[in-house]
Amino acid sequence: MSDKKWYVVRAVSGQENKIKTYIENEISRLGLEDFVDQVLVPTEKVIQIRNGKK
Repeated sequence: MSDKKWYVVRAVSGQENKIKTYIENEISRLGLEDFVDQVLVPTEKVIQIRNGKK
């Protein structure tokens, strides 16, 4: 059984990948690789249709 937990970080819209990169850099800088498996940014593909056009 793993003792690892998951957390949610609120970020400014459009800055998610920048925050992910920052967190990954801090993990490696502080030597916390054993405590963090991965950092995920959930994404969703959105298509808008207006007047019958994408």
